[in-house]
Amino acid sequence: MATNKKRITVSLTEDQYFTLENLAKEKGFSKSAILALALENYSRKTNYVKSQEKQLNVE
Repeated sequence: MATNKKRITVSLTEDQYFTLENLAKEKGFSKSAILALALENYSRKTNYVKSQEKQLNVE
């Protein structure tokens, strides 16, 4: 992961915050790391779907 990190502010519902806090405790990561990993996974998934759609349109 990049070492030059930017700070952001995120608003979460109480349920989302509770989920984030529990995941961080269970996995032994910071809340920030959980959010960064989630973003990376989401980005990979959406890029994969886009590449599959492009392949279907080409064929």
